[in-house]
Amino acid sequence: MSRKVLTELGVAAEFKPKRRGRVLLLLCLPLAPLFIASIVLGGYAIHPWDALMALAGGGGAEESLIVQSIRLPRTLAAMLGGASLGVAGAILQALFRNPLADPYILGVSAGSSLFLAISIFTGATLGLWTPTSPYSLYTAAFIGALTVVIVMVALSGVVRTTTTILIAGIMFSYLAYAITSILQIFADIERLRAFTYWIMGSFSGARWSILSPGLPLLLVFLFATIFLCKPLNALLLGEDYARSMGMNLNRARMFIVAAAALPVSIVTTIAGSVGFIGLSAPYLARQLTRTSNHFTIIPASALLGSTLAAAADLLSRLAFKPIEIPITAVTALFGAPLVIYLLLKGRGVQV
Repeated sequence: MSRKVLTELGVAAEFKPKRRGRVLLLLCLPLAPLFIASIVLGGYAIHPWDALMALAGGGGAEESLIVQSIRLPRTLAAMLGGASLGVAGAILQALFRNPLADPYILGVSAGSSLFLAISIFTGATLGLWTPTSPYSLYTAAFIGALTVVIVMVALSGVVRTTTTILIAGIMFSYLAYAITSILQIFADIERLRAFTYWIMGSFSGARWSILSPGLPLLLVFLFATIFLCKPLNALLLGEDYARSMGMNLNRARMFIVAAAALPVSIVTTIAGSVGFIGLSAPYLARQLTRTSNHFTIIPASALLGSTLAAAADLLSRLAFKPIEIPITAVTALFGAPLVIYLLLKGRGVQV
């Protein structure tokens, strides 16, 4: 891109790679302490040295069981899931050109939850797996998230008002959760029990059995988003500019929509609906980096999303120990005021 175009994107800081590197490095700093705290703290506190030994495959049997089977998968799920939700939020905000675009607010998470409920309660699968197989759950959640994103993209092409799109997403969430509630009434006890932890919104159910197919996909997604930065930057400048750059808009939108739906479906399958990470992380990334260039926004959103999700997960299990509270109840404490602020601000934050 030319210097003029980059300036229009507000990415003058990109000509200062040292400054950009310092910001990203600072965003990395909270991750290690949060990882250690998530492994050490919980209903049963473990000494940091014992936790380190358990991670290395040694230590006592009880510590090894807690660390390797419960806390390590939960911590990895929270950090990678938060990073993916942060990036998904940045992608959706660029796609809709709307700072309020968030997987939770737009109903994408609700769509995933609805299709998960349909798969579990009715046994509707592709015939390749059982209804509670991780592969069946991931597939159902992806179809649900993809459906909602496509509907919202179509709606945004007709309705240009931010508030109208926001209300439409909220209403779709209510509709999806209403249908999910009806399905729960007619479900048998065994299937209802299998679905219970998803509706709570918590990483407490993260186990290797369900993470084994999901975490590698999240890693691939996070690394692959580098290929989306250029088309996302072009879309910010309008469709005419994107076409002048030789971009196939239909193909680009198809990949962007699928990319936004994939991480939401995986995180919803693992932890249920986790709200406001996808809204807050990109907003904070733009504020801290003072740029809209996605070569900076994407990694910054990933780091901030990982930090927010890990901190919220830690707070959810420590605030009223030994009782855990839903993670969305924690994330809403900073996410909901941010939504109100952006609405009151009128134009919101430029993306």
